[in-house]
Amino acid sequence: MNWIWAALMPHPPVLVPDIGQGREQEAATTLRGMEALGDRLAALPKSRPDFLLLLSPHQPSARGALLLNSAPSPEGDLGPFGAPHIRLALTTPAATLTALVRHLGELGIPVASRAASSLTPDHGSLVPLYFLSRSFALPPVILASPIGLSSVQALALGKALASFDSGGRGALLASGDLSHRLKAEGPYGFHPDGVTFDAAVEEALSRGNPAALTALSGSTAANAGECGLRSVLALLGLAGGPVAVLSHEGPFGVGYCTAFWQPDSHAAPAGPHPYPALARAAVRHLLKPGTPPPDILREGDASLWSTPKACFVSIKTLNGGLRGCIGTIAPSRASLAQEIRENAISAAIKDWRFRPMTAEELDGVTFSVDILSTPEPVEDVRKLDPSVYGVIVSKGNRRGLLLPDLPGVTTVDQQLRIAADKGGISNLAEARIERFTVERYPEDGTKNG
Repeated sequence: MNWIWAALMPHPPVLVPDIGQGREQEAATTLRGMEALGDRLAALPKSRPDFLLLLSPHQPSARGALLLNSAPSPEGDLGPFGAPHIRLALTTPAATLTALVRHLGELGIPVASRAASSLTPDHGSLVPLYFLSRSFALPPVILASPIGLSSVQALALGKALASFDSGGRGALLASGDLSHRLKAEGPYGFHPDGVTFDAAVEEALSRGNPAALTALSGSTAANAGECGLRSVLALLGLAGGPVAVLSHEGPFGVGYCTAFWQPDSHAAPAGPHPYPALARAAVRHLLKPGTPPPDILREGDASLWSTPKACFVSIKTLNGGLRGCIGTIAPSRASLAQEIRENAISAAIKDWRFRPMTAEELDGVTFSVDILSTPEPVEDVRKLDPSVYGVIVSKGNRRGLLLPDLPGVTTVDQQLRIAADKGGISNLAEARIERFTVERYPEDGTKNG
């Protein structure tokens, strides 16, 4: 089977502008994650699969089994959320469905089928498909619910999918929200297990290791009020390795995570990612007049030159020592490209902690670019995790920032203290604390986020 990509997408109807009526901007990080997913698909040659397998927790389910929807032409709309004009009509690929049922049965995955022609009750399918349809005309879709599976079975499902061969190009869309209990004002109130669950999902995806999720007790998942655990585990089983987290936030008390995977055979060519390549080109052009300007990379990533985003540029020596780091908390320029270029130059020659770089140093340093999500206020420090979230500590006109996942920073107290010290804040009493996530692009071509 040629799986060309897989994605995890959240499914809150409020993200759809006609439904959100402006409230969707409260989930701006998720919207940018959806946009980033669209960019990834646009960059893939022939990203439209021959069929799409969609796992939705809101499809009809069967106890103890994966339930596959056998209706030949399911269709439905978002009328229950005030948008009946947003309507999708799908086609089920009968031959591929039959082959999938046989394959999963041979590998011991319990499977049931049922014909459910109406999609209207299933926003878990409609919302992701609405966003996906912006990238290409929807292919034939197999709808399925993993809710009847145990966690062990859901992971096994993903591994079984990896060996499925229908003779075509397939893609997996795992639909699911994370915890519904991240805030007191959320749909089910606050529970600390919600924060634990969301952190475990992000760790499992980023590391490509389901252990953080399979180690959770059943009560933790239940207390979190999740609906996407089985979808996530199936995605991890198929991927068999890291899945790029494009966004993760909980603006309405519900965790929304967008992630993307593609097999190595479809991965981008090895080499520097355009973001750190642009940072290096900007500094090289400054320190070595006559070398090509960074605009030479304009054709590498169209979104670089059209989308404003905040970022930090870090420069390190080959042995890992910091050589310069400058960034912006909110976009200050017209595009991400301009943000990277100016921050790279500032990191090279304007970081007060270091002398300005020289041209001779360029071959002895590496560049990395961190793209920041929109900061969100934190009322409870238990919602912080220094391996996942960066922090901003503000008090009066003083402000200090610390990026996430830094060597030696292992506790929340340590992270807050360092951020406060950087801002000249001596006492955290009455200080404002915000958190954010980053997509980290090092120069070796890998990406962590």
